[in-house]
Parts: sequence; C-alpha cells; structure tokens
Amino acid sequence: MRAVFACAGCGAVLTAPVSQIALPVHAHHTYGHELLPALMEPGAYAVDPEPSGPPWRPWSEIEVDEAEARGVFAPVYALSFGAPGAIVVAPGDTRGTVLIPERCGGSCYGVDGRDGPNLACARCGRPVATRIDDCSYWQAVWLAPHAVRRLPADGSARRTVDWETPAEEREGTPPVEPSGAWSPRWEAAVGAALAHVLVASAGAPVTVPDGLVADTFGRALDALLPPGPPAKKAALVGPCLPAPDPAPGIALVPQCPRTGKAWQDHPYARPF
Repeated sequence: MRAVFACAGCGAVLTAPVSQIALPVHAHHTYGHELLPALMEPGAYAVDPEPSGPPWRPWSEIEVDEAEARGVFAPVYALSFGAPGAIVVAPGDTRGTVLIPERCGGSCYGVDGRDGPNLACARCGRPVATRIDDCSYWQAVWLAPHAVRRLPADGSARRTVDWETPAEEREGTPPVEPSGAWSPRWEAAVGAALAHVLVASAGAPVTVPDGLVADTFGRALDALLPPGPPAKKAALVGPCLPAPDPAPGIALVPQCPRTGKAWQDHPYARPF
C-alpha cells in the first residue's frame, strides 16, 4: 500500500506517495570523505526499529547490560536513546518542509543531524524531520516518528521484486565501483553476513570454498575463529546456483533488498 506522511500537528502532507521496503543494511554506515548518493530510491520509505537521534549518551555512561540489550558488544563513541521507529525517505520525496537554520550543524560539506531535527513543517513550524547530506553519510531525510502520521495514498503500491521475479529483471549492485574502489554497499553487506557466520559457527573454525567467498570471508574467519578441526563448511546457496554437494553446515543465502526476506532452503541459512 502506498502512503504519505503528514505533520502530526497540522496535518500538512510532508512526502510524496511512497511504498515501504526493508531498511538498507548500510543505512547507518559512513564511508570515506566524499558525498554519497541518496540512501533510498525515489518512491520508497523504510522504518528503523532501533532508537535514533538525540539524546545521546557517551559509552562511559552506559552499563554493559544496557548496551548488550541493544545488541552492542564493543565500545562506541555514543549510543542513541532517542525514539525508535524513524522513517527514512529520499530527500527528493519530501514536501512542505523548511530548514531550521540554527540546527544545521555539520562537519564538512553539509548537515549531519547533530543538533536534532533540522526540518520543520512549512505550515505550522513544528520540527518534523532530520536531513542528512554531509560527506561520508548517505543522503536521507529521517522523519521523527512522534512528529508525523502515516496516511493512505491513492494508487497501487510499487512492484515488489521477490524470488519469483526472473533473474534478468532484478537489479544488482556490483561489488566494485567504476573507480575501482570497493562498493560501500557491499562493505556493509559483507560485514553483516560475517556477523551471521560467526554466530552460526558457535566458536568453531569455518572453512569456505576457494574463489570469491574465500577472498571475501576467508582472512577474517581465520583471524576471528580458532584453527583446527572439526570445522564447519560455509558455502553460497540460493536461486540460480547449483546445490552444493555435500550440503554445507552454514549456507550463505541472498537477502532481498526490497522485502528484507532471506531466500531460505537450508536449516542453517544465514542472509547475505
């Protein structure tokens, strides 16, 4: 179902019609010292289930059990204790908003949201969203969940690409950019997949087949897991791929970037 988001204060429409997709795995990753493209495709929105934005608490003030409850097991500079459920859209899909000049702090080329919501409803002046477009960040507008309302929009939802869609109609992201640099989207996806593999390993060594999988995961797995047998075998499994024989102990399966659903045909599947 297509939707628009409106100001919770006065009801003014703040976005173009958008359809929900999965939150990109690289949504909160920063990359390099350059201007990055928009996080979201036009006509799409995603919801972040985790807390985001201010207030922030430095690592020194956070108890270990608090951090672990949030899935954070290594020190970070600060952790957000803001409201969960922020809605992200492409900057070009916003409507009827104006910048709040005193909240437009940034580090280099643009604004990074450090001062809290920096976009206000043009009709009533209520702070409703945070625009981020500084270098190293994916360009995005994050709608504050308490400041907006989701309303149905006319028209059918955008077509969803799933595992029944022919392979030639699916869009992919090459692992290497035209400049020769490693794709930041792939960096984030590989990091998330590596975390899944480490959990599935249960601390045992993991072997991977030669080729792309070994080039991507081999060195990290050797460094993070102990050597020696018995080792679990990990391999790519999914549509358009021949079934490995014998079946691996850990199957790396693709994850649909639109729906967020993993292709699963293995009891030990881990999304990639």
